Amino acid sequence: MGVKKIKIAIISDLHCHHSQSKDNRGGVMDDSYLKTDMLRTPANDHPVESLIQLIESNELEVCLTLCPGDFTNKSDKQGFISGWDFSLEINNALNSNEIIATIGNHDVDVYGVNSSYSIELAKGIKKGFPIKDSDYRDVFWSRGCVFVEKEDYRVLVINSSHFHYNRESAIGGRVDDDLIDYVDQYMDKVKEEKISIVMSHHHPIDHSRLSLGEYDKISNADRLLEILGKHRFDLFVHGHKHDPLLRYHSCYETTYKLPVLSSGSFSSTSNLSWTGKRNNFHIIDVIKEDGSGALGKVKTWTFMPRSGWSIMRDEGGFDAYTGFGFKGEIVNLVSEIENYLEKEKMMKWEDLIKVVPGVQFLVPSEARELEKLLNDKGIILSSNISLSPEYLFNTKSN
Repeated sequence: MGVKKIKIAIISDLHCHHSQSKDNRGGVMDDSYLKTDMLRTPANDHPVESLIQLIESNELEVCLTLCPGDFTNKSDKQGFISGWDFSLEINNALNSNEIIATIGNHDVDVYGVNSSYSIELAKGIKKGFPIKDSDYRDVFWSRGCVFVEKEDYRVLVINSSHFHYNRESAIGGRVDDDLIDYVDQYMDKVKEEKISIVMSHHHPIDHSRLSLGEYDKISNADRLLEILGKHRFDLFVHGHKHDPLLRYHSCYETTYKLPVLSSGSFSSTSNLSWTGKRNNFHIIDVIKEDGSGALGKVKTWTFMPRSGWSIMRDEGGFDAYTGFGFKGEIVNLVSEIENYLEKEKMMKWEDLIKVVPGVQFLVPSEARELEKLLNDKGIILSSNISLSPEYLFNTKSN
C-alpha cells in the first residue's frame, strides 16, 4: 500500500499595513505587529525576522505553505504588497516547494479605497499570487475555487470572498451551488488517492465562542461540507477568526468526521482585544496510507513582542502540540497505557508514543479527555499533552 506524506506551514491573517495608513474613518491604523516600514532590529520585535531566525536555527523545512488570507488590513495597498512579499520570504526560508493562498475580506477593496473594482488589488499583486501556476490562477479567479494537484496531495482552494462586491456583500463568506457541484463532479472523476486539503478564508462551521458572532460563516457551507465528507477530505484549513481551534465536523449524510483547523493569526494585534489570543505559526505533518484516513500532528509557535517566536508553555493558549485523525476510542488508549505502566513507576512520553502512537493524533478535546481518564486511574503526566510531557507516573503501582 502506498504511503503519502506532507509537511505544511500555515501563515494566516497578517493584517499588514503601513504605520501611517488610515482606516476608513480617517484614524491611523494600528492593527498588526507587522508594519511595512518597520526596521528588522531588534529582530524579536519583527514577526517575520524573528521567524526567519527560528527557521534557520531549527532547520525547519516544509513541502507546502498555505496562506488562508487577510494579508493586509482594510485594503491597505502597501500592506497587501508587503504581506505577500513577507509570505514569499518565509516560504523561501522554509525551502517550500509550493505556496498557495486565497484572499480574505480585508484583501478585497469593498470600501473603494483604491478602486471601484473590489479585487483590483488582489489581481494586481502578481509574483505568483495567489497560485504560481497561471492556469490554476485563472480558474481560481473565474470559478471561485480551484484544485491544485501535486504528486502526493491536492488542495481545493476556495475563494470565500468571491462575492464581496461591496460593503454589504462582505459581511460573511459564501459559496454557491455551482462551486459545490463542480467540486463534487471533479472528485467523482479523480482516481488517485492523495492527501486532500481544503483551504478558505472564512469558516465553514459555527465559531461563535468568545463573543465572535455567528454572521460571518460561509453561506451554503452545510452542503459544501457534505460533499467534502462524501469524498473523504482529510483537513479543512481556514483563517478569519483569529482564534486557533482544532476540532471535527461530523457530516450528517456520511457520518464522516472532517478535521477543521481555525488558524491563529500570524501578526494581527486585534486578537488580544477580541479573543485574548496571541499570534501563531503552525506546521502540520500529515501522513496517509491508501485506503485509510490521514493522520496529522500540529506544532504551534507563539509570537510575543520583544521575545519573538517560541513554544509557549501557556495552558490558556492554543496547544503547542496537538493532532487529528485518531479513529479509536479514548478508553482503549487508557487501557493500553495502563498495561504498559502496570509494573512501572514511570515511563518516558517518547517511549510511550512508540507503543501507543494514537496519543499523538488527538484533537485538543480528546487529549483533555485522555488526561482526565488517566488521572482517574492514578496515572499522572509531567505536563499536559498539549505541552508534550516528558514523563508519565503511575501513582498506584506497587
